Amino acid sequence: MISFVIGALVTVFTFYIALIYASVTIGLLGFAEAILLVLAFLFLLWYRRKIEADIQIPIAVAEPGEKVRLTLAVKNHSRISCMKSKYRITCENAFIGKSERAWQKGAPVYHGKNEYQQVIYPEYAGNYEFGLKKIKIYDLTGLFCITKKVGRSCNVMIFPELISVGVHVSEHTRNFFGEADVYDDFHPGDDPSEIFGVREFRAGDKMQSIHWKLSAKSDDLLVRENSQPKACPLVFLLEPPHMKKKKAKTKNEEKFLTVMAGVVFSLMDAACPHYVAWYSVSRKDVVRIRIDDEESFYMFLCYYLADGYVAAPQPLPTMYKEKYKRENLLYTMYLDASMHLILNDKEIVSLDEKDWKEKMETMELML
Repeated sequence: MISFVIGALVTVFTFYIALIYASVTIGLLGFAEAILLVLAFLFLLWYRRKIEADIQIPIAVAEPGEKVRLTLAVKNHSRISCMKSKYRITCENAFIGKSERAWQKGAPVYHGKNEYQQVIYPEYAGNYEFGLKKIKIYDLTGLFCITKKVGRSCNVMIFPELISVGVHVSEHTRNFFGEADVYDDFHPGDDPSEIFGVREFRAGDKMQSIHWKLSAKSDDLLVRENSQPKACPLVFLLEPPHMKKKKAKTKNEEKFLTVMAGVVFSLMDAACPHYVAWYSVSRKDVVRIRIDDEESFYMFLCYYLADGYVAAPQPLPTMYKEKYKRENLLYTMYLDASMHLILNDKEIVSLDEKDWKEKMETMELML
């Protein structure tokens, strides 16, 4: 609308000059400018209703620095082409808290479906939300424009770099027995709250384990097998760094994500089931996710990167113990805001220096 305000001021100034110099020619020029201004405004009001726009990303996940193609799809329902257009695009990283806004020049919008692609290289890990907020449409002269709100968005998840950490799991940890909501699909156990399966009676089986209803329907005695709970021996608490300077903040958070993802993936790869807990922005409380396999690992990454973070009102270990008072674990691992990795209140390694990657690669976790 600014272009129309400028056009109106120019028209008024033209009429003013025509009155001062009593010039009919300048007065006719002023009338021509006024007619052009009105026609352009009416045309753009009509044309705005004929334009639809959307923003799309073909891929859902990528790695830092990897090429991502952002597609602006514009559909023109009229027969008239728009030779000039601009797009208001926003980019927000939920975890790092980085946001950008900019007007992007687009190609001409012809009749039918038009696609304008832009290549971006996300530098940091996180959940990036790209939004198409507005589209600026110009008239046939390219002098006047009108803005249309779009309000479309799409997401791409940028996973952090994975650095392997040495993890050695003892038999005591591997066979840890405790309460759990997940049960072993391959081995029976001693938990009577869940049935693993039913089999024929064998010598040495207890009479209490006989399934009398199923046995009555068959000619043989059938025994009920209890399930084996897959308890988690370890919980990994995450306390991201909080920096005031934006550059330092971004670098430290990127380092934090790399360390966190490397430790969690290495624990999963060593077949050590564990919880990952943090203070959630959306729930305003401590939340946790159980990691058993790659599916649960990447599900955790997606949820965590999309959630973002704020400073917890209390120390995270204290809040976790208050919420899960009756839980007995073998290990409590804690990555604090100063990039110190702590296991059962004992610091394993400090990763706040420049050689943090080398320290990660040589680190050994004995569980």
